[in-house]
Amino acid sequence: MAEEELVQEKSSDDEEWDETEAAECPAVAAECADSRYDSDMIDLKDICKYYQIGDERVRALDHATMHIYPHEFVSIIGPSGSGKSTLMNIIGCLDVSDAGRYLLDGIPIEDYSENDLAKVRNEKIGFVFQSFNLISKLSAEENVELPLIYQGVKKHERDERVKQALERVNLSHRAKHMPTELSGGQQQRVAIARALVTNPSLILADEPTGNLDSHTSQEIMQIFHGLHKQGNTIVLITHDNNVAKEAQRSIHILDGKLSEVKL
Repeated sequence: MAEEELVQEKSSDDEEWDETEAAECPAVAAECADSRYDSDMIDLKDICKYYQIGDERVRALDHATMHIYPHEFVSIIGPSGSGKSTLMNIIGCLDVSDAGRYLLDGIPIEDYSENDLAKVRNEKIGFVFQSFNLISKLSAEENVELPLIYQGVKKHERDERVKQALERVNLSHRAKHMPTELSGGQQQRVAIARALVTNPSLILADEPTGNLDSHTSQEIMQIFHGLHKQGNTIVLITHDNNVAKEAQRSIHILDGKLSEVKL
C-alpha cells in the first residue's frame, strides 16, 4: 500500500491521533505526522556535535538550526572542515548529535530505535556521494539493485525498478557495464539511480559534482533538477558557489554555524 494511502487510512480509522501509540511505534507516528504537520520535513534545532582530537575538543556543529520543507531543493555550502559532512550524516541518520533536537517528518529522531533508523536510511533517504561508492565487482544494474535486495523486494519487481531508475538517469544502455568501464559522470549517474530505486522522499547528495569536470557537472545538476520537479526533496552539500546557486535556496555553514544565503 502506498504511503499516502496508509496516511489516509490512519486518518479515517482514528481521527484523534493516539499519542501513546505514536510514542510506542515511531513508524506509525511518522505516517500520522505526515497528515498532521503541513510543515518541516527536516527540523534541526540547536544541534551540536563534538569530536575529541587529542587534547582538543572540536565542535563540528555549533547550535545548528535549519528547516527544510517537503519538495524543496536546498544547497548547503561551506569550505572544507566547516561541518558539512557532519551535518549530512546527522540529517541522513548516519550519526546522532550530542545536543539539540532533530525532527524528521515531525518525529524526534531520538524516538527511533536502531532498526527504525536503518529502515529510514534504506527506504526514506537516498544517498549520493562524491566518490560514487559503487561496488567494483558488480555491474551498473547490480549496483542499483542492491538496496532492493536489502529490502527483500522480489526479483521481478527489482528488475523493473532497476530498469526505471537507469532510464531516469539516461543510462539504460550501460546497465551491464562494470564501474571501471564507465566514465566518472556515468558512475555518478549509476549512484543517483541507486539512490532513486527505493523511491525515497529525500535525496542527500554530498559533493556529487566534486570529482567531475564542468560539463559533466552540469549534466548531473540537470538530473537533480528533473528529480526535484518530480517531487523529491533534495539537500545538496557543496563547496562550489556555482553549484549551490542551482538550488531554490542556500544555507551557508562555517565553523559549524548555519546561516541563510540570498541567491
